Amino acid sequence: MKTILIVDTSESDRRLMAGLLVKSGYEPIAVETMEAAKDEVAKLPPGAVIVTAIKFVRGTAQELINWQKTEGYGFPVVSIVDNLNPLDIADVMKDGGAVNIIQRPAMDKQLVETVGRYARPGRTMLLLHDELIPRQSEAFAVIERAIRNIAATDVNAVIFGECGSGKEQIAKEIYRLSSRSQKPCIVIEAGGAALVGNHDPANLRSEVLNRMEGYFKIAKTAVVVVTKIVVYCLPFTATYC
Repeated sequence: MKTILIVDTSESDRRLMAGLLVKSGYEPIAVETMEAAKDEVAKLPPGAVIVTAIKFVRGTAQELINWQKTEGYGFPVVSIVDNLNPLDIADVMKDGGAVNIIQRPAMDKQLVETVGRYARPGRTMLLLHDELIPRQSEAFAVIERAIRNIAATDVNAVIFGECGSGKEQIAKEIYRLSSRSQKPCIVIEAGGAALVGNHDPANLRSEVLNRMEGYFKIAKTAVVVVTKIVVYCLPFTATYC
């Protein structure tokens, strides 16, 4: 089921929108404050959409959009406008802001159709900088198949390779194709890798394996990329390489 987060001060309008969405097969979550909106965004599944008023309790649509960008979330935002003020519309849609608007007086006619343009059942593609460059070789074809296979599952993966061989780009490609592509991608430089995870000398495993477990634990709903060793983690998995 596709999840829609509603952020609006008006309780009656939240109920109206939630009812319309439920009838159309969506799973709405309705909140009224910026704090609650941030908490819910962090828990949204892939393919979700945010519907937010221009202004709400202790926040605005633009502030929520900017926070999403800062935190690395990519959920599309549809903004509710009280009137067709060109300045308000231009402000909320500028610089990669809201993807569309809904007129509050016409919510019953516009909401479901507008949300349907952006809600996705599985994933939303996210374009990343420093992308993997395709090759024509047979060896690269094998890597591509492995990337697609891993991205389609909830498994942990450790990518080994020499410095400069493209481990980080492979990890990001798995991330881009996975159902977690709207969650943050965490990159940890090799110089700080030892600060991540804890080594337990009493554990019979090596220090490297103990620290890898730490990487997986902090990843949960994200991707952790460590130069020299790349860890790709999806939630609710228990296998450590």
